[in-house]
Amino acid sequence: MNKKHIHEAIFLVEKNNKQWTPEEFVEAIGNTWGDDVLFGACSGNAFPKENALSFLLNRQKVVLSEEGKVALHPSMQICNGHEDFKG
Repeated sequence: MNKKHIHEAIFLVEKNNKQWTPEEFVEAIGNTWGDDVLFGACSGNAFPKENALSFLLNRQKVVLSEEGKVALHPSMQICNGHEDFKG
């Protein structure tokens, strides 16, 4: 099973801030970890890459810029749950 902590997707955005549209972000996830990747979080079940953006938007980890690009939320805070994540 190809499972990553959702923080890995946040780190991907951080490295490529404001580079991708939402569709390109999903494609970048697939290119980075494979199309079968599932994401887990500190508080829930695994979900597919297609749901990563809505998860991050709902938790105010990322925003869409005026140009429609995925960017880190200006006040984004990250917990340390990924450090103990077993996948």
